Amino acid sequence: MSPVRTIVHRIIDWLLASIFTSLYWVLSHTWRVTYEGTPAHDRTKEPRIYGHWHGDELLLVGTHGGRGMAVLSSRSRDGSRMARILSWLGYFVVRGSSTRGGAGGLKGLVDAVKRRKRDASLAVDGPHGPRFEVKLGVLKLAQVTGAPLIPGVAAAERSLVFEKSWNKCFLPLPFTRCAVLYGDPMVIPREASEEELEAMRRAFQTALVELKGLAEGKVRSVGPSVAASATQLPHN
Repeated sequence: MSPVRTIVHRIIDWLLASIFTSLYWVLSHTWRVTYEGTPAHDRTKEPRIYGHWHGDELLLVGTHGGRGMAVLSSRSRDGSRMARILSWLGYFVVRGSSTRGGAGGLKGLVDAVKRRKRDASLAVDGPHGPRFEVKLGVLKLAQVTGAPLIPGVAAAERSLVFEKSWNKCFLPLPFTRCAVLYGDPMVIPREASEEELEAMRRAFQTALVELKGLAEGKVRSVGPSVAASATQLPHN
């Protein structure tokens, strides 16, 4: 690609990110959000790690910005755009993922939590699913850093659901009721065996499924529950 085209692409990416960030910031400030559990807003001296389902992030990003929380963004071009947006919204962005570049991404999160004393947030069901199945990465992060692992979920009364996405990501509509719930912290001992890690993975998965059902119940009077369907999935 020529230098001129490269500059043009960078300008376009910057403009698109600027427009999206501005629109998203305005939209997120119209949501009527209630919180239950251990809120990320209640900053303690010691960092914490929050695990959430893929699909909840478009709500959670708007409710937890401006606090320097460490998050992952992929190394792709789309990931670069997202990293810029997240930075503008007040996040500390680490480039990488749980697959390609995953080692570097997790190493960056470990540094953010241990050395920089930042909270971190991570989608726990991997970049490509399956939905509602917790991967071991977030438990390893908590084990290495010694930070407590906290389940967090989100739900909205009215939202735009991206049905073609594997995670059925949703964007809350203006002025809708939203719920963000946190569960009890889980500490992962450094000396935990693989069998113990697997048991804790299952327990964390169960906590997230149950919290998701509670969050949906708070904002929806009728309709099927995403979490209810999750309990029908075969969990490894």
